[in-house]
Amino acid sequence: MALEPNKQQQLVIDTTEQPLLVIAGPGAGKTKTLVDRVIHLIVDKKVDSSNIMIATFTEKAAKELVTRISNKSQEIGCIVNLSDMYIGTLHSIFLRILEEYRKHTTLKRNYRLLDDFEQKYLIYKNASIFASLNNISVLTPSSGWHFAEDISNLVNKVAEENLDLDRLEKCSNTKTLPALAELTKAYRSILKEENALDFSIIQTYMWNLLKDEYVLNDLRAKLQYIMVDEYQDTNRIQEAILLKLAAPNNRI
Repeated sequence: MALEPNKQQQLVIDTTEQPLLVIAGPGAGKTKTLVDRVIHLIVDKKVDSSNIMIATFTEKAAKELVTRISNKSQEIGCIVNLSDMYIGTLHSIFLRILEEYRKHTTLKRNYRLLDDFEQKYLIYKNASIFASLNNISVLTPSSGWHFAEDISNLVNKVAEENLDLDRLEKCSNTKTLPALAELTKAYRSILKEENALDFSIIQTYMWNLLKDEYVLNDLRAKLQYIMVDEYQDTNRIQEAILLKLAAPNNRI
């Protein structure tokens, strides 16, 4: 028999119409509380499952949530359409949204998603392009595979920190930042030619998508309740995307 929520867990379950930060250690029942909160939204508040977004940081955690929500809904005799719910890692949710609104992006059909090794290998194959850039030596003194690893780390960091490339280019008091902008633009140009995405650039595409007022308003109307597991692990661009999606009601 499932344990009833304690007072703190019940407060988390019931607090749905305002921002909420839950701080809890291992074994505190976070996943169970998250599941109960979803069921409360669907059963008690009559929220459609398509209006709920739950982000996790691993595919394993996402699958466990799907299983537990499914089991809980069956236990109470409630039908929940989990395929309509936006549940998964942030990257997988962003990819789903990008596909749904692809005509509002510069993405072509049948783009491919590069894993970590494939990203580095793409850079390695195009090493001569990067080596010819101005002041590349101030960014990395490496060569060969280490050169590819360094560039991969740099372009990923630019994406994760949501840095403005045009502003970096205009920094006249240093060689490093304009060089970083040039490097990132060269890399993204190669990605575009290859019709490919890496995991960091997914977030950049998602951020740029939200600059479209129609898309932003449509997503805000759709994703009315947002829950993020392990929120402390979000990077700068992920947090910016989540807060922008949650506004103005801020049910996050």
